[in-house]
Amino acid sequence: MSADVQQASLSNSASENSLFDKYGRCEPTGLTEAAHTQSRHYFSLLQPEISYAESYARLNASFDIAGMISEQEFEQRANTIIEQIKQDNELRAMLNGVHVPFILPKADYSDIGSAMDDIYLPAVNKSFSEFFPEHEFTNHFSNSLSGRFNVAKNSRHENLIDAMKGDVVVGIYFPCLLEYSVPAARERIMSLPEACMLAGGYDTAAAFVAAPDLLLRKDGYPPLLWLSGLDSTTDNAEFHFEAYGYDLTFNRRAHLDQVAEYWASALVVLG
Repeated sequence: MSADVQQASLSNSASENSLFDKYGRCEPTGLTEAAHTQSRHYFSLLQPEISYAESYARLNASFDIAGMISEQEFEQRANTIIEQIKQDNELRAMLNGVHVPFILPKADYSDIGSAMDDIYLPAVNKSFSEFFPEHEFTNHFSNSLSGRFNVAKNSRHENLIDAMKGDVVVGIYFPCLLEYSVPAARERIMSLPEACMLAGGYDTAAAFVAAPDLLLRKDGYPPLLWLSGLDSTTDNAEFHFEAYGYDLTFNRRAHLDQVAEYWASALVVLG
């Protein structure tokens, strides 16, 4: 089996009943919250060239998952997710967009913010710094994250948290909710198939560990990635990853339930 994740060779036009457009953007249909109906795709991502072997090595270096899952099982489970999506006419066009396979260790954390502080943000820093030794990952939020996160209502992100309690998790990260406000991302997930959930902190961090160049654009501008599956305890302010030049940053900002062209959220599908 190939060691590389290849961009899915799908039609340039989505099927008639597809929930995603030809670029893999989730169509913002039936929303009452703020989202751009049309996108000029000015802020966009490029598909990273992901090797399962290299991604597994990075994930193992941070999460010590070698005793939980092999590289071969990682590849097999990720490819099973992709094949299942290809067979779903509503979902298959999401593979036209960026997608990153990731692993999360079996774990039951008492506090999401503390786990981000102690495990997941350091993991992003390690992977990014080793991949880009000339650039930096910076956490601009200088205070502790302990107690600052709840699972967002109706986000389905609790499904990922519960899955981690039972076993090591394999998933695919899709930053496909482009030009959505945070409330619109949370509204849209409720009308998507049950397999889809909003990405939060652990899965987004794991995607960056697997693909440190996820936000790299040398010929354009990438979007900011909200952690929309998590609800900050501060009203109208949420956390996000963002590129600053070729550097990577983590921070919190107010969104006031508005939408911006450079804002995006992500879906995750597990398998």
